[in-house]
Amino acid sequence: MAGRIYDYEGPPRVCHEGHVYYDATVMRARYDLPDVGEREATVGATDDSLDVLVSGGSMGGLFAGIALRQAGHDVTIFEQTERGKMKERGAGIIAHPEMLTYLEEQGIAAWDDITTFTNRTHHLDRAGEPIDVEGRATYTTSWDTVYRALRDELPDGAYRMGKETTSVSQDDAGVTITFADGDQASGDLLVVAEGYRSPSREQLLPDRTPEYAGYVAYRGTLPEADVLPSYPTRFSDIYNLYHAPDSQFLTYPVPGPNGEMTRGDRRINWVWYVPFEAGPELDDLLLDSEGRQRSHSLPPGLMREEVRENQLRIAEDVLPPQMEWIVRETAEPFVQCIYDLTVPQMVFDDVCLIGDAAFFIRPHMASGTAHAASDALELAERLSGFDDREVALADWERSQVEMGYRLVDEAKRRGDRYVGKF
Repeated sequence: MAGRIYDYEGPPRVCHEGHVYYDATVMRARYDLPDVGEREATVGATDDSLDVLVSGGSMGGLFAGIALRQAGHDVTIFEQTERGKMKERGAGIIAHPEMLTYLEEQGIAAWDDITTFTNRTHHLDRAGEPIDVEGRATYTTSWDTVYRALRDELPDGAYRMGKETTSVSQDDAGVTITFADGDQASGDLLVVAEGYRSPSREQLLPDRTPEYAGYVAYRGTLPEADVLPSYPTRFSDIYNLYHAPDSQFLTYPVPGPNGEMTRGDRRINWVWYVPFEAGPELDDLLLDSEGRQRSHSLPPGLMREEVRENQLRIAEDVLPPQMEWIVRETAEPFVQCIYDLTVPQMVFDDVCLIGDAAFFIRPHMASGTAHAASDALELAERLSGFDDREVALADWERSQVEMGYRLVDEAKRRGDRYVGKF
């Protein structure tokens, strides 16, 4: 097919290798944890117990809080979003088997309770017909589904909302964080899980900031029940991929807004990678319908009418018909700018960076949640029964920094190939 963006001969394939990041037996073999019904009674202080603060209550912060509590530490998570204002995010997540195994073995969530799956991958031509088919099972879920499962695992007192970290300080007694409301909290260890725009990382590493990759992801979901009768077999249990000369489009099913797994009650998640030059072009895209200039993303429901109309014109010109249709039918598409971020270190005495706060990996590796979980679970393992905390943290840092650089580099190669930047 002329104009396709691949840098190798043979059938059009997207690389699925390298999507396994951590050992499925983390926490289990070392701690021999009991079943979920008995676990709560065993969580508590040990001789090596630490008072751990976690700044950031999304995926990385929740995995860190749960794993460190299981390892016997006293953990409090601080999330900047105020209670009752954590907006549901239907964005899709590729659910890695290792992460699902951990959640199921710890009694947090069974695979079938939080994932749906596709049973094959279709690479489409411009007419929307498959030109290559892979018989590959891909487990999928959504941010809101995983968030609820993890959040329900923590007692309310361990998860405090409306607490935005503004500064970090350390002394011989440990680490102290100051919040926007003037309150402070102190502990033995701080885990920074604030995402790629982390203010704590900016304080610790002011010369390390996310670098814009030159393109954005249009994203959205559509209720599966709204799919046209002529289109169900185009979406349902299929992972779809289409490459135009300078963009990539993909779709897959995810659970419904309340975790529904039944066909017809789920959502179809779609992602469309499109180049946008930094400067006026990108600024115009990110100017929201309320007149606010956004800098990194455009939330659902805030796309200006003229931007939406342009999006639909381009979709009609370049996308297969079923993909153009799903873009047009999505009520509240949103925009995510794509970045790269690496750090030379993740440990700063009594402070650790995890997940996107340390390494922001382009979505082509499908690694965001799995990477954050890996950082968190490995940290808990290293800090279980440690003889020397400094040595334990140094050991953890070596492995996670190496993994972070490897994933960022591979994600760059894939992303540049998929959007035609060689």
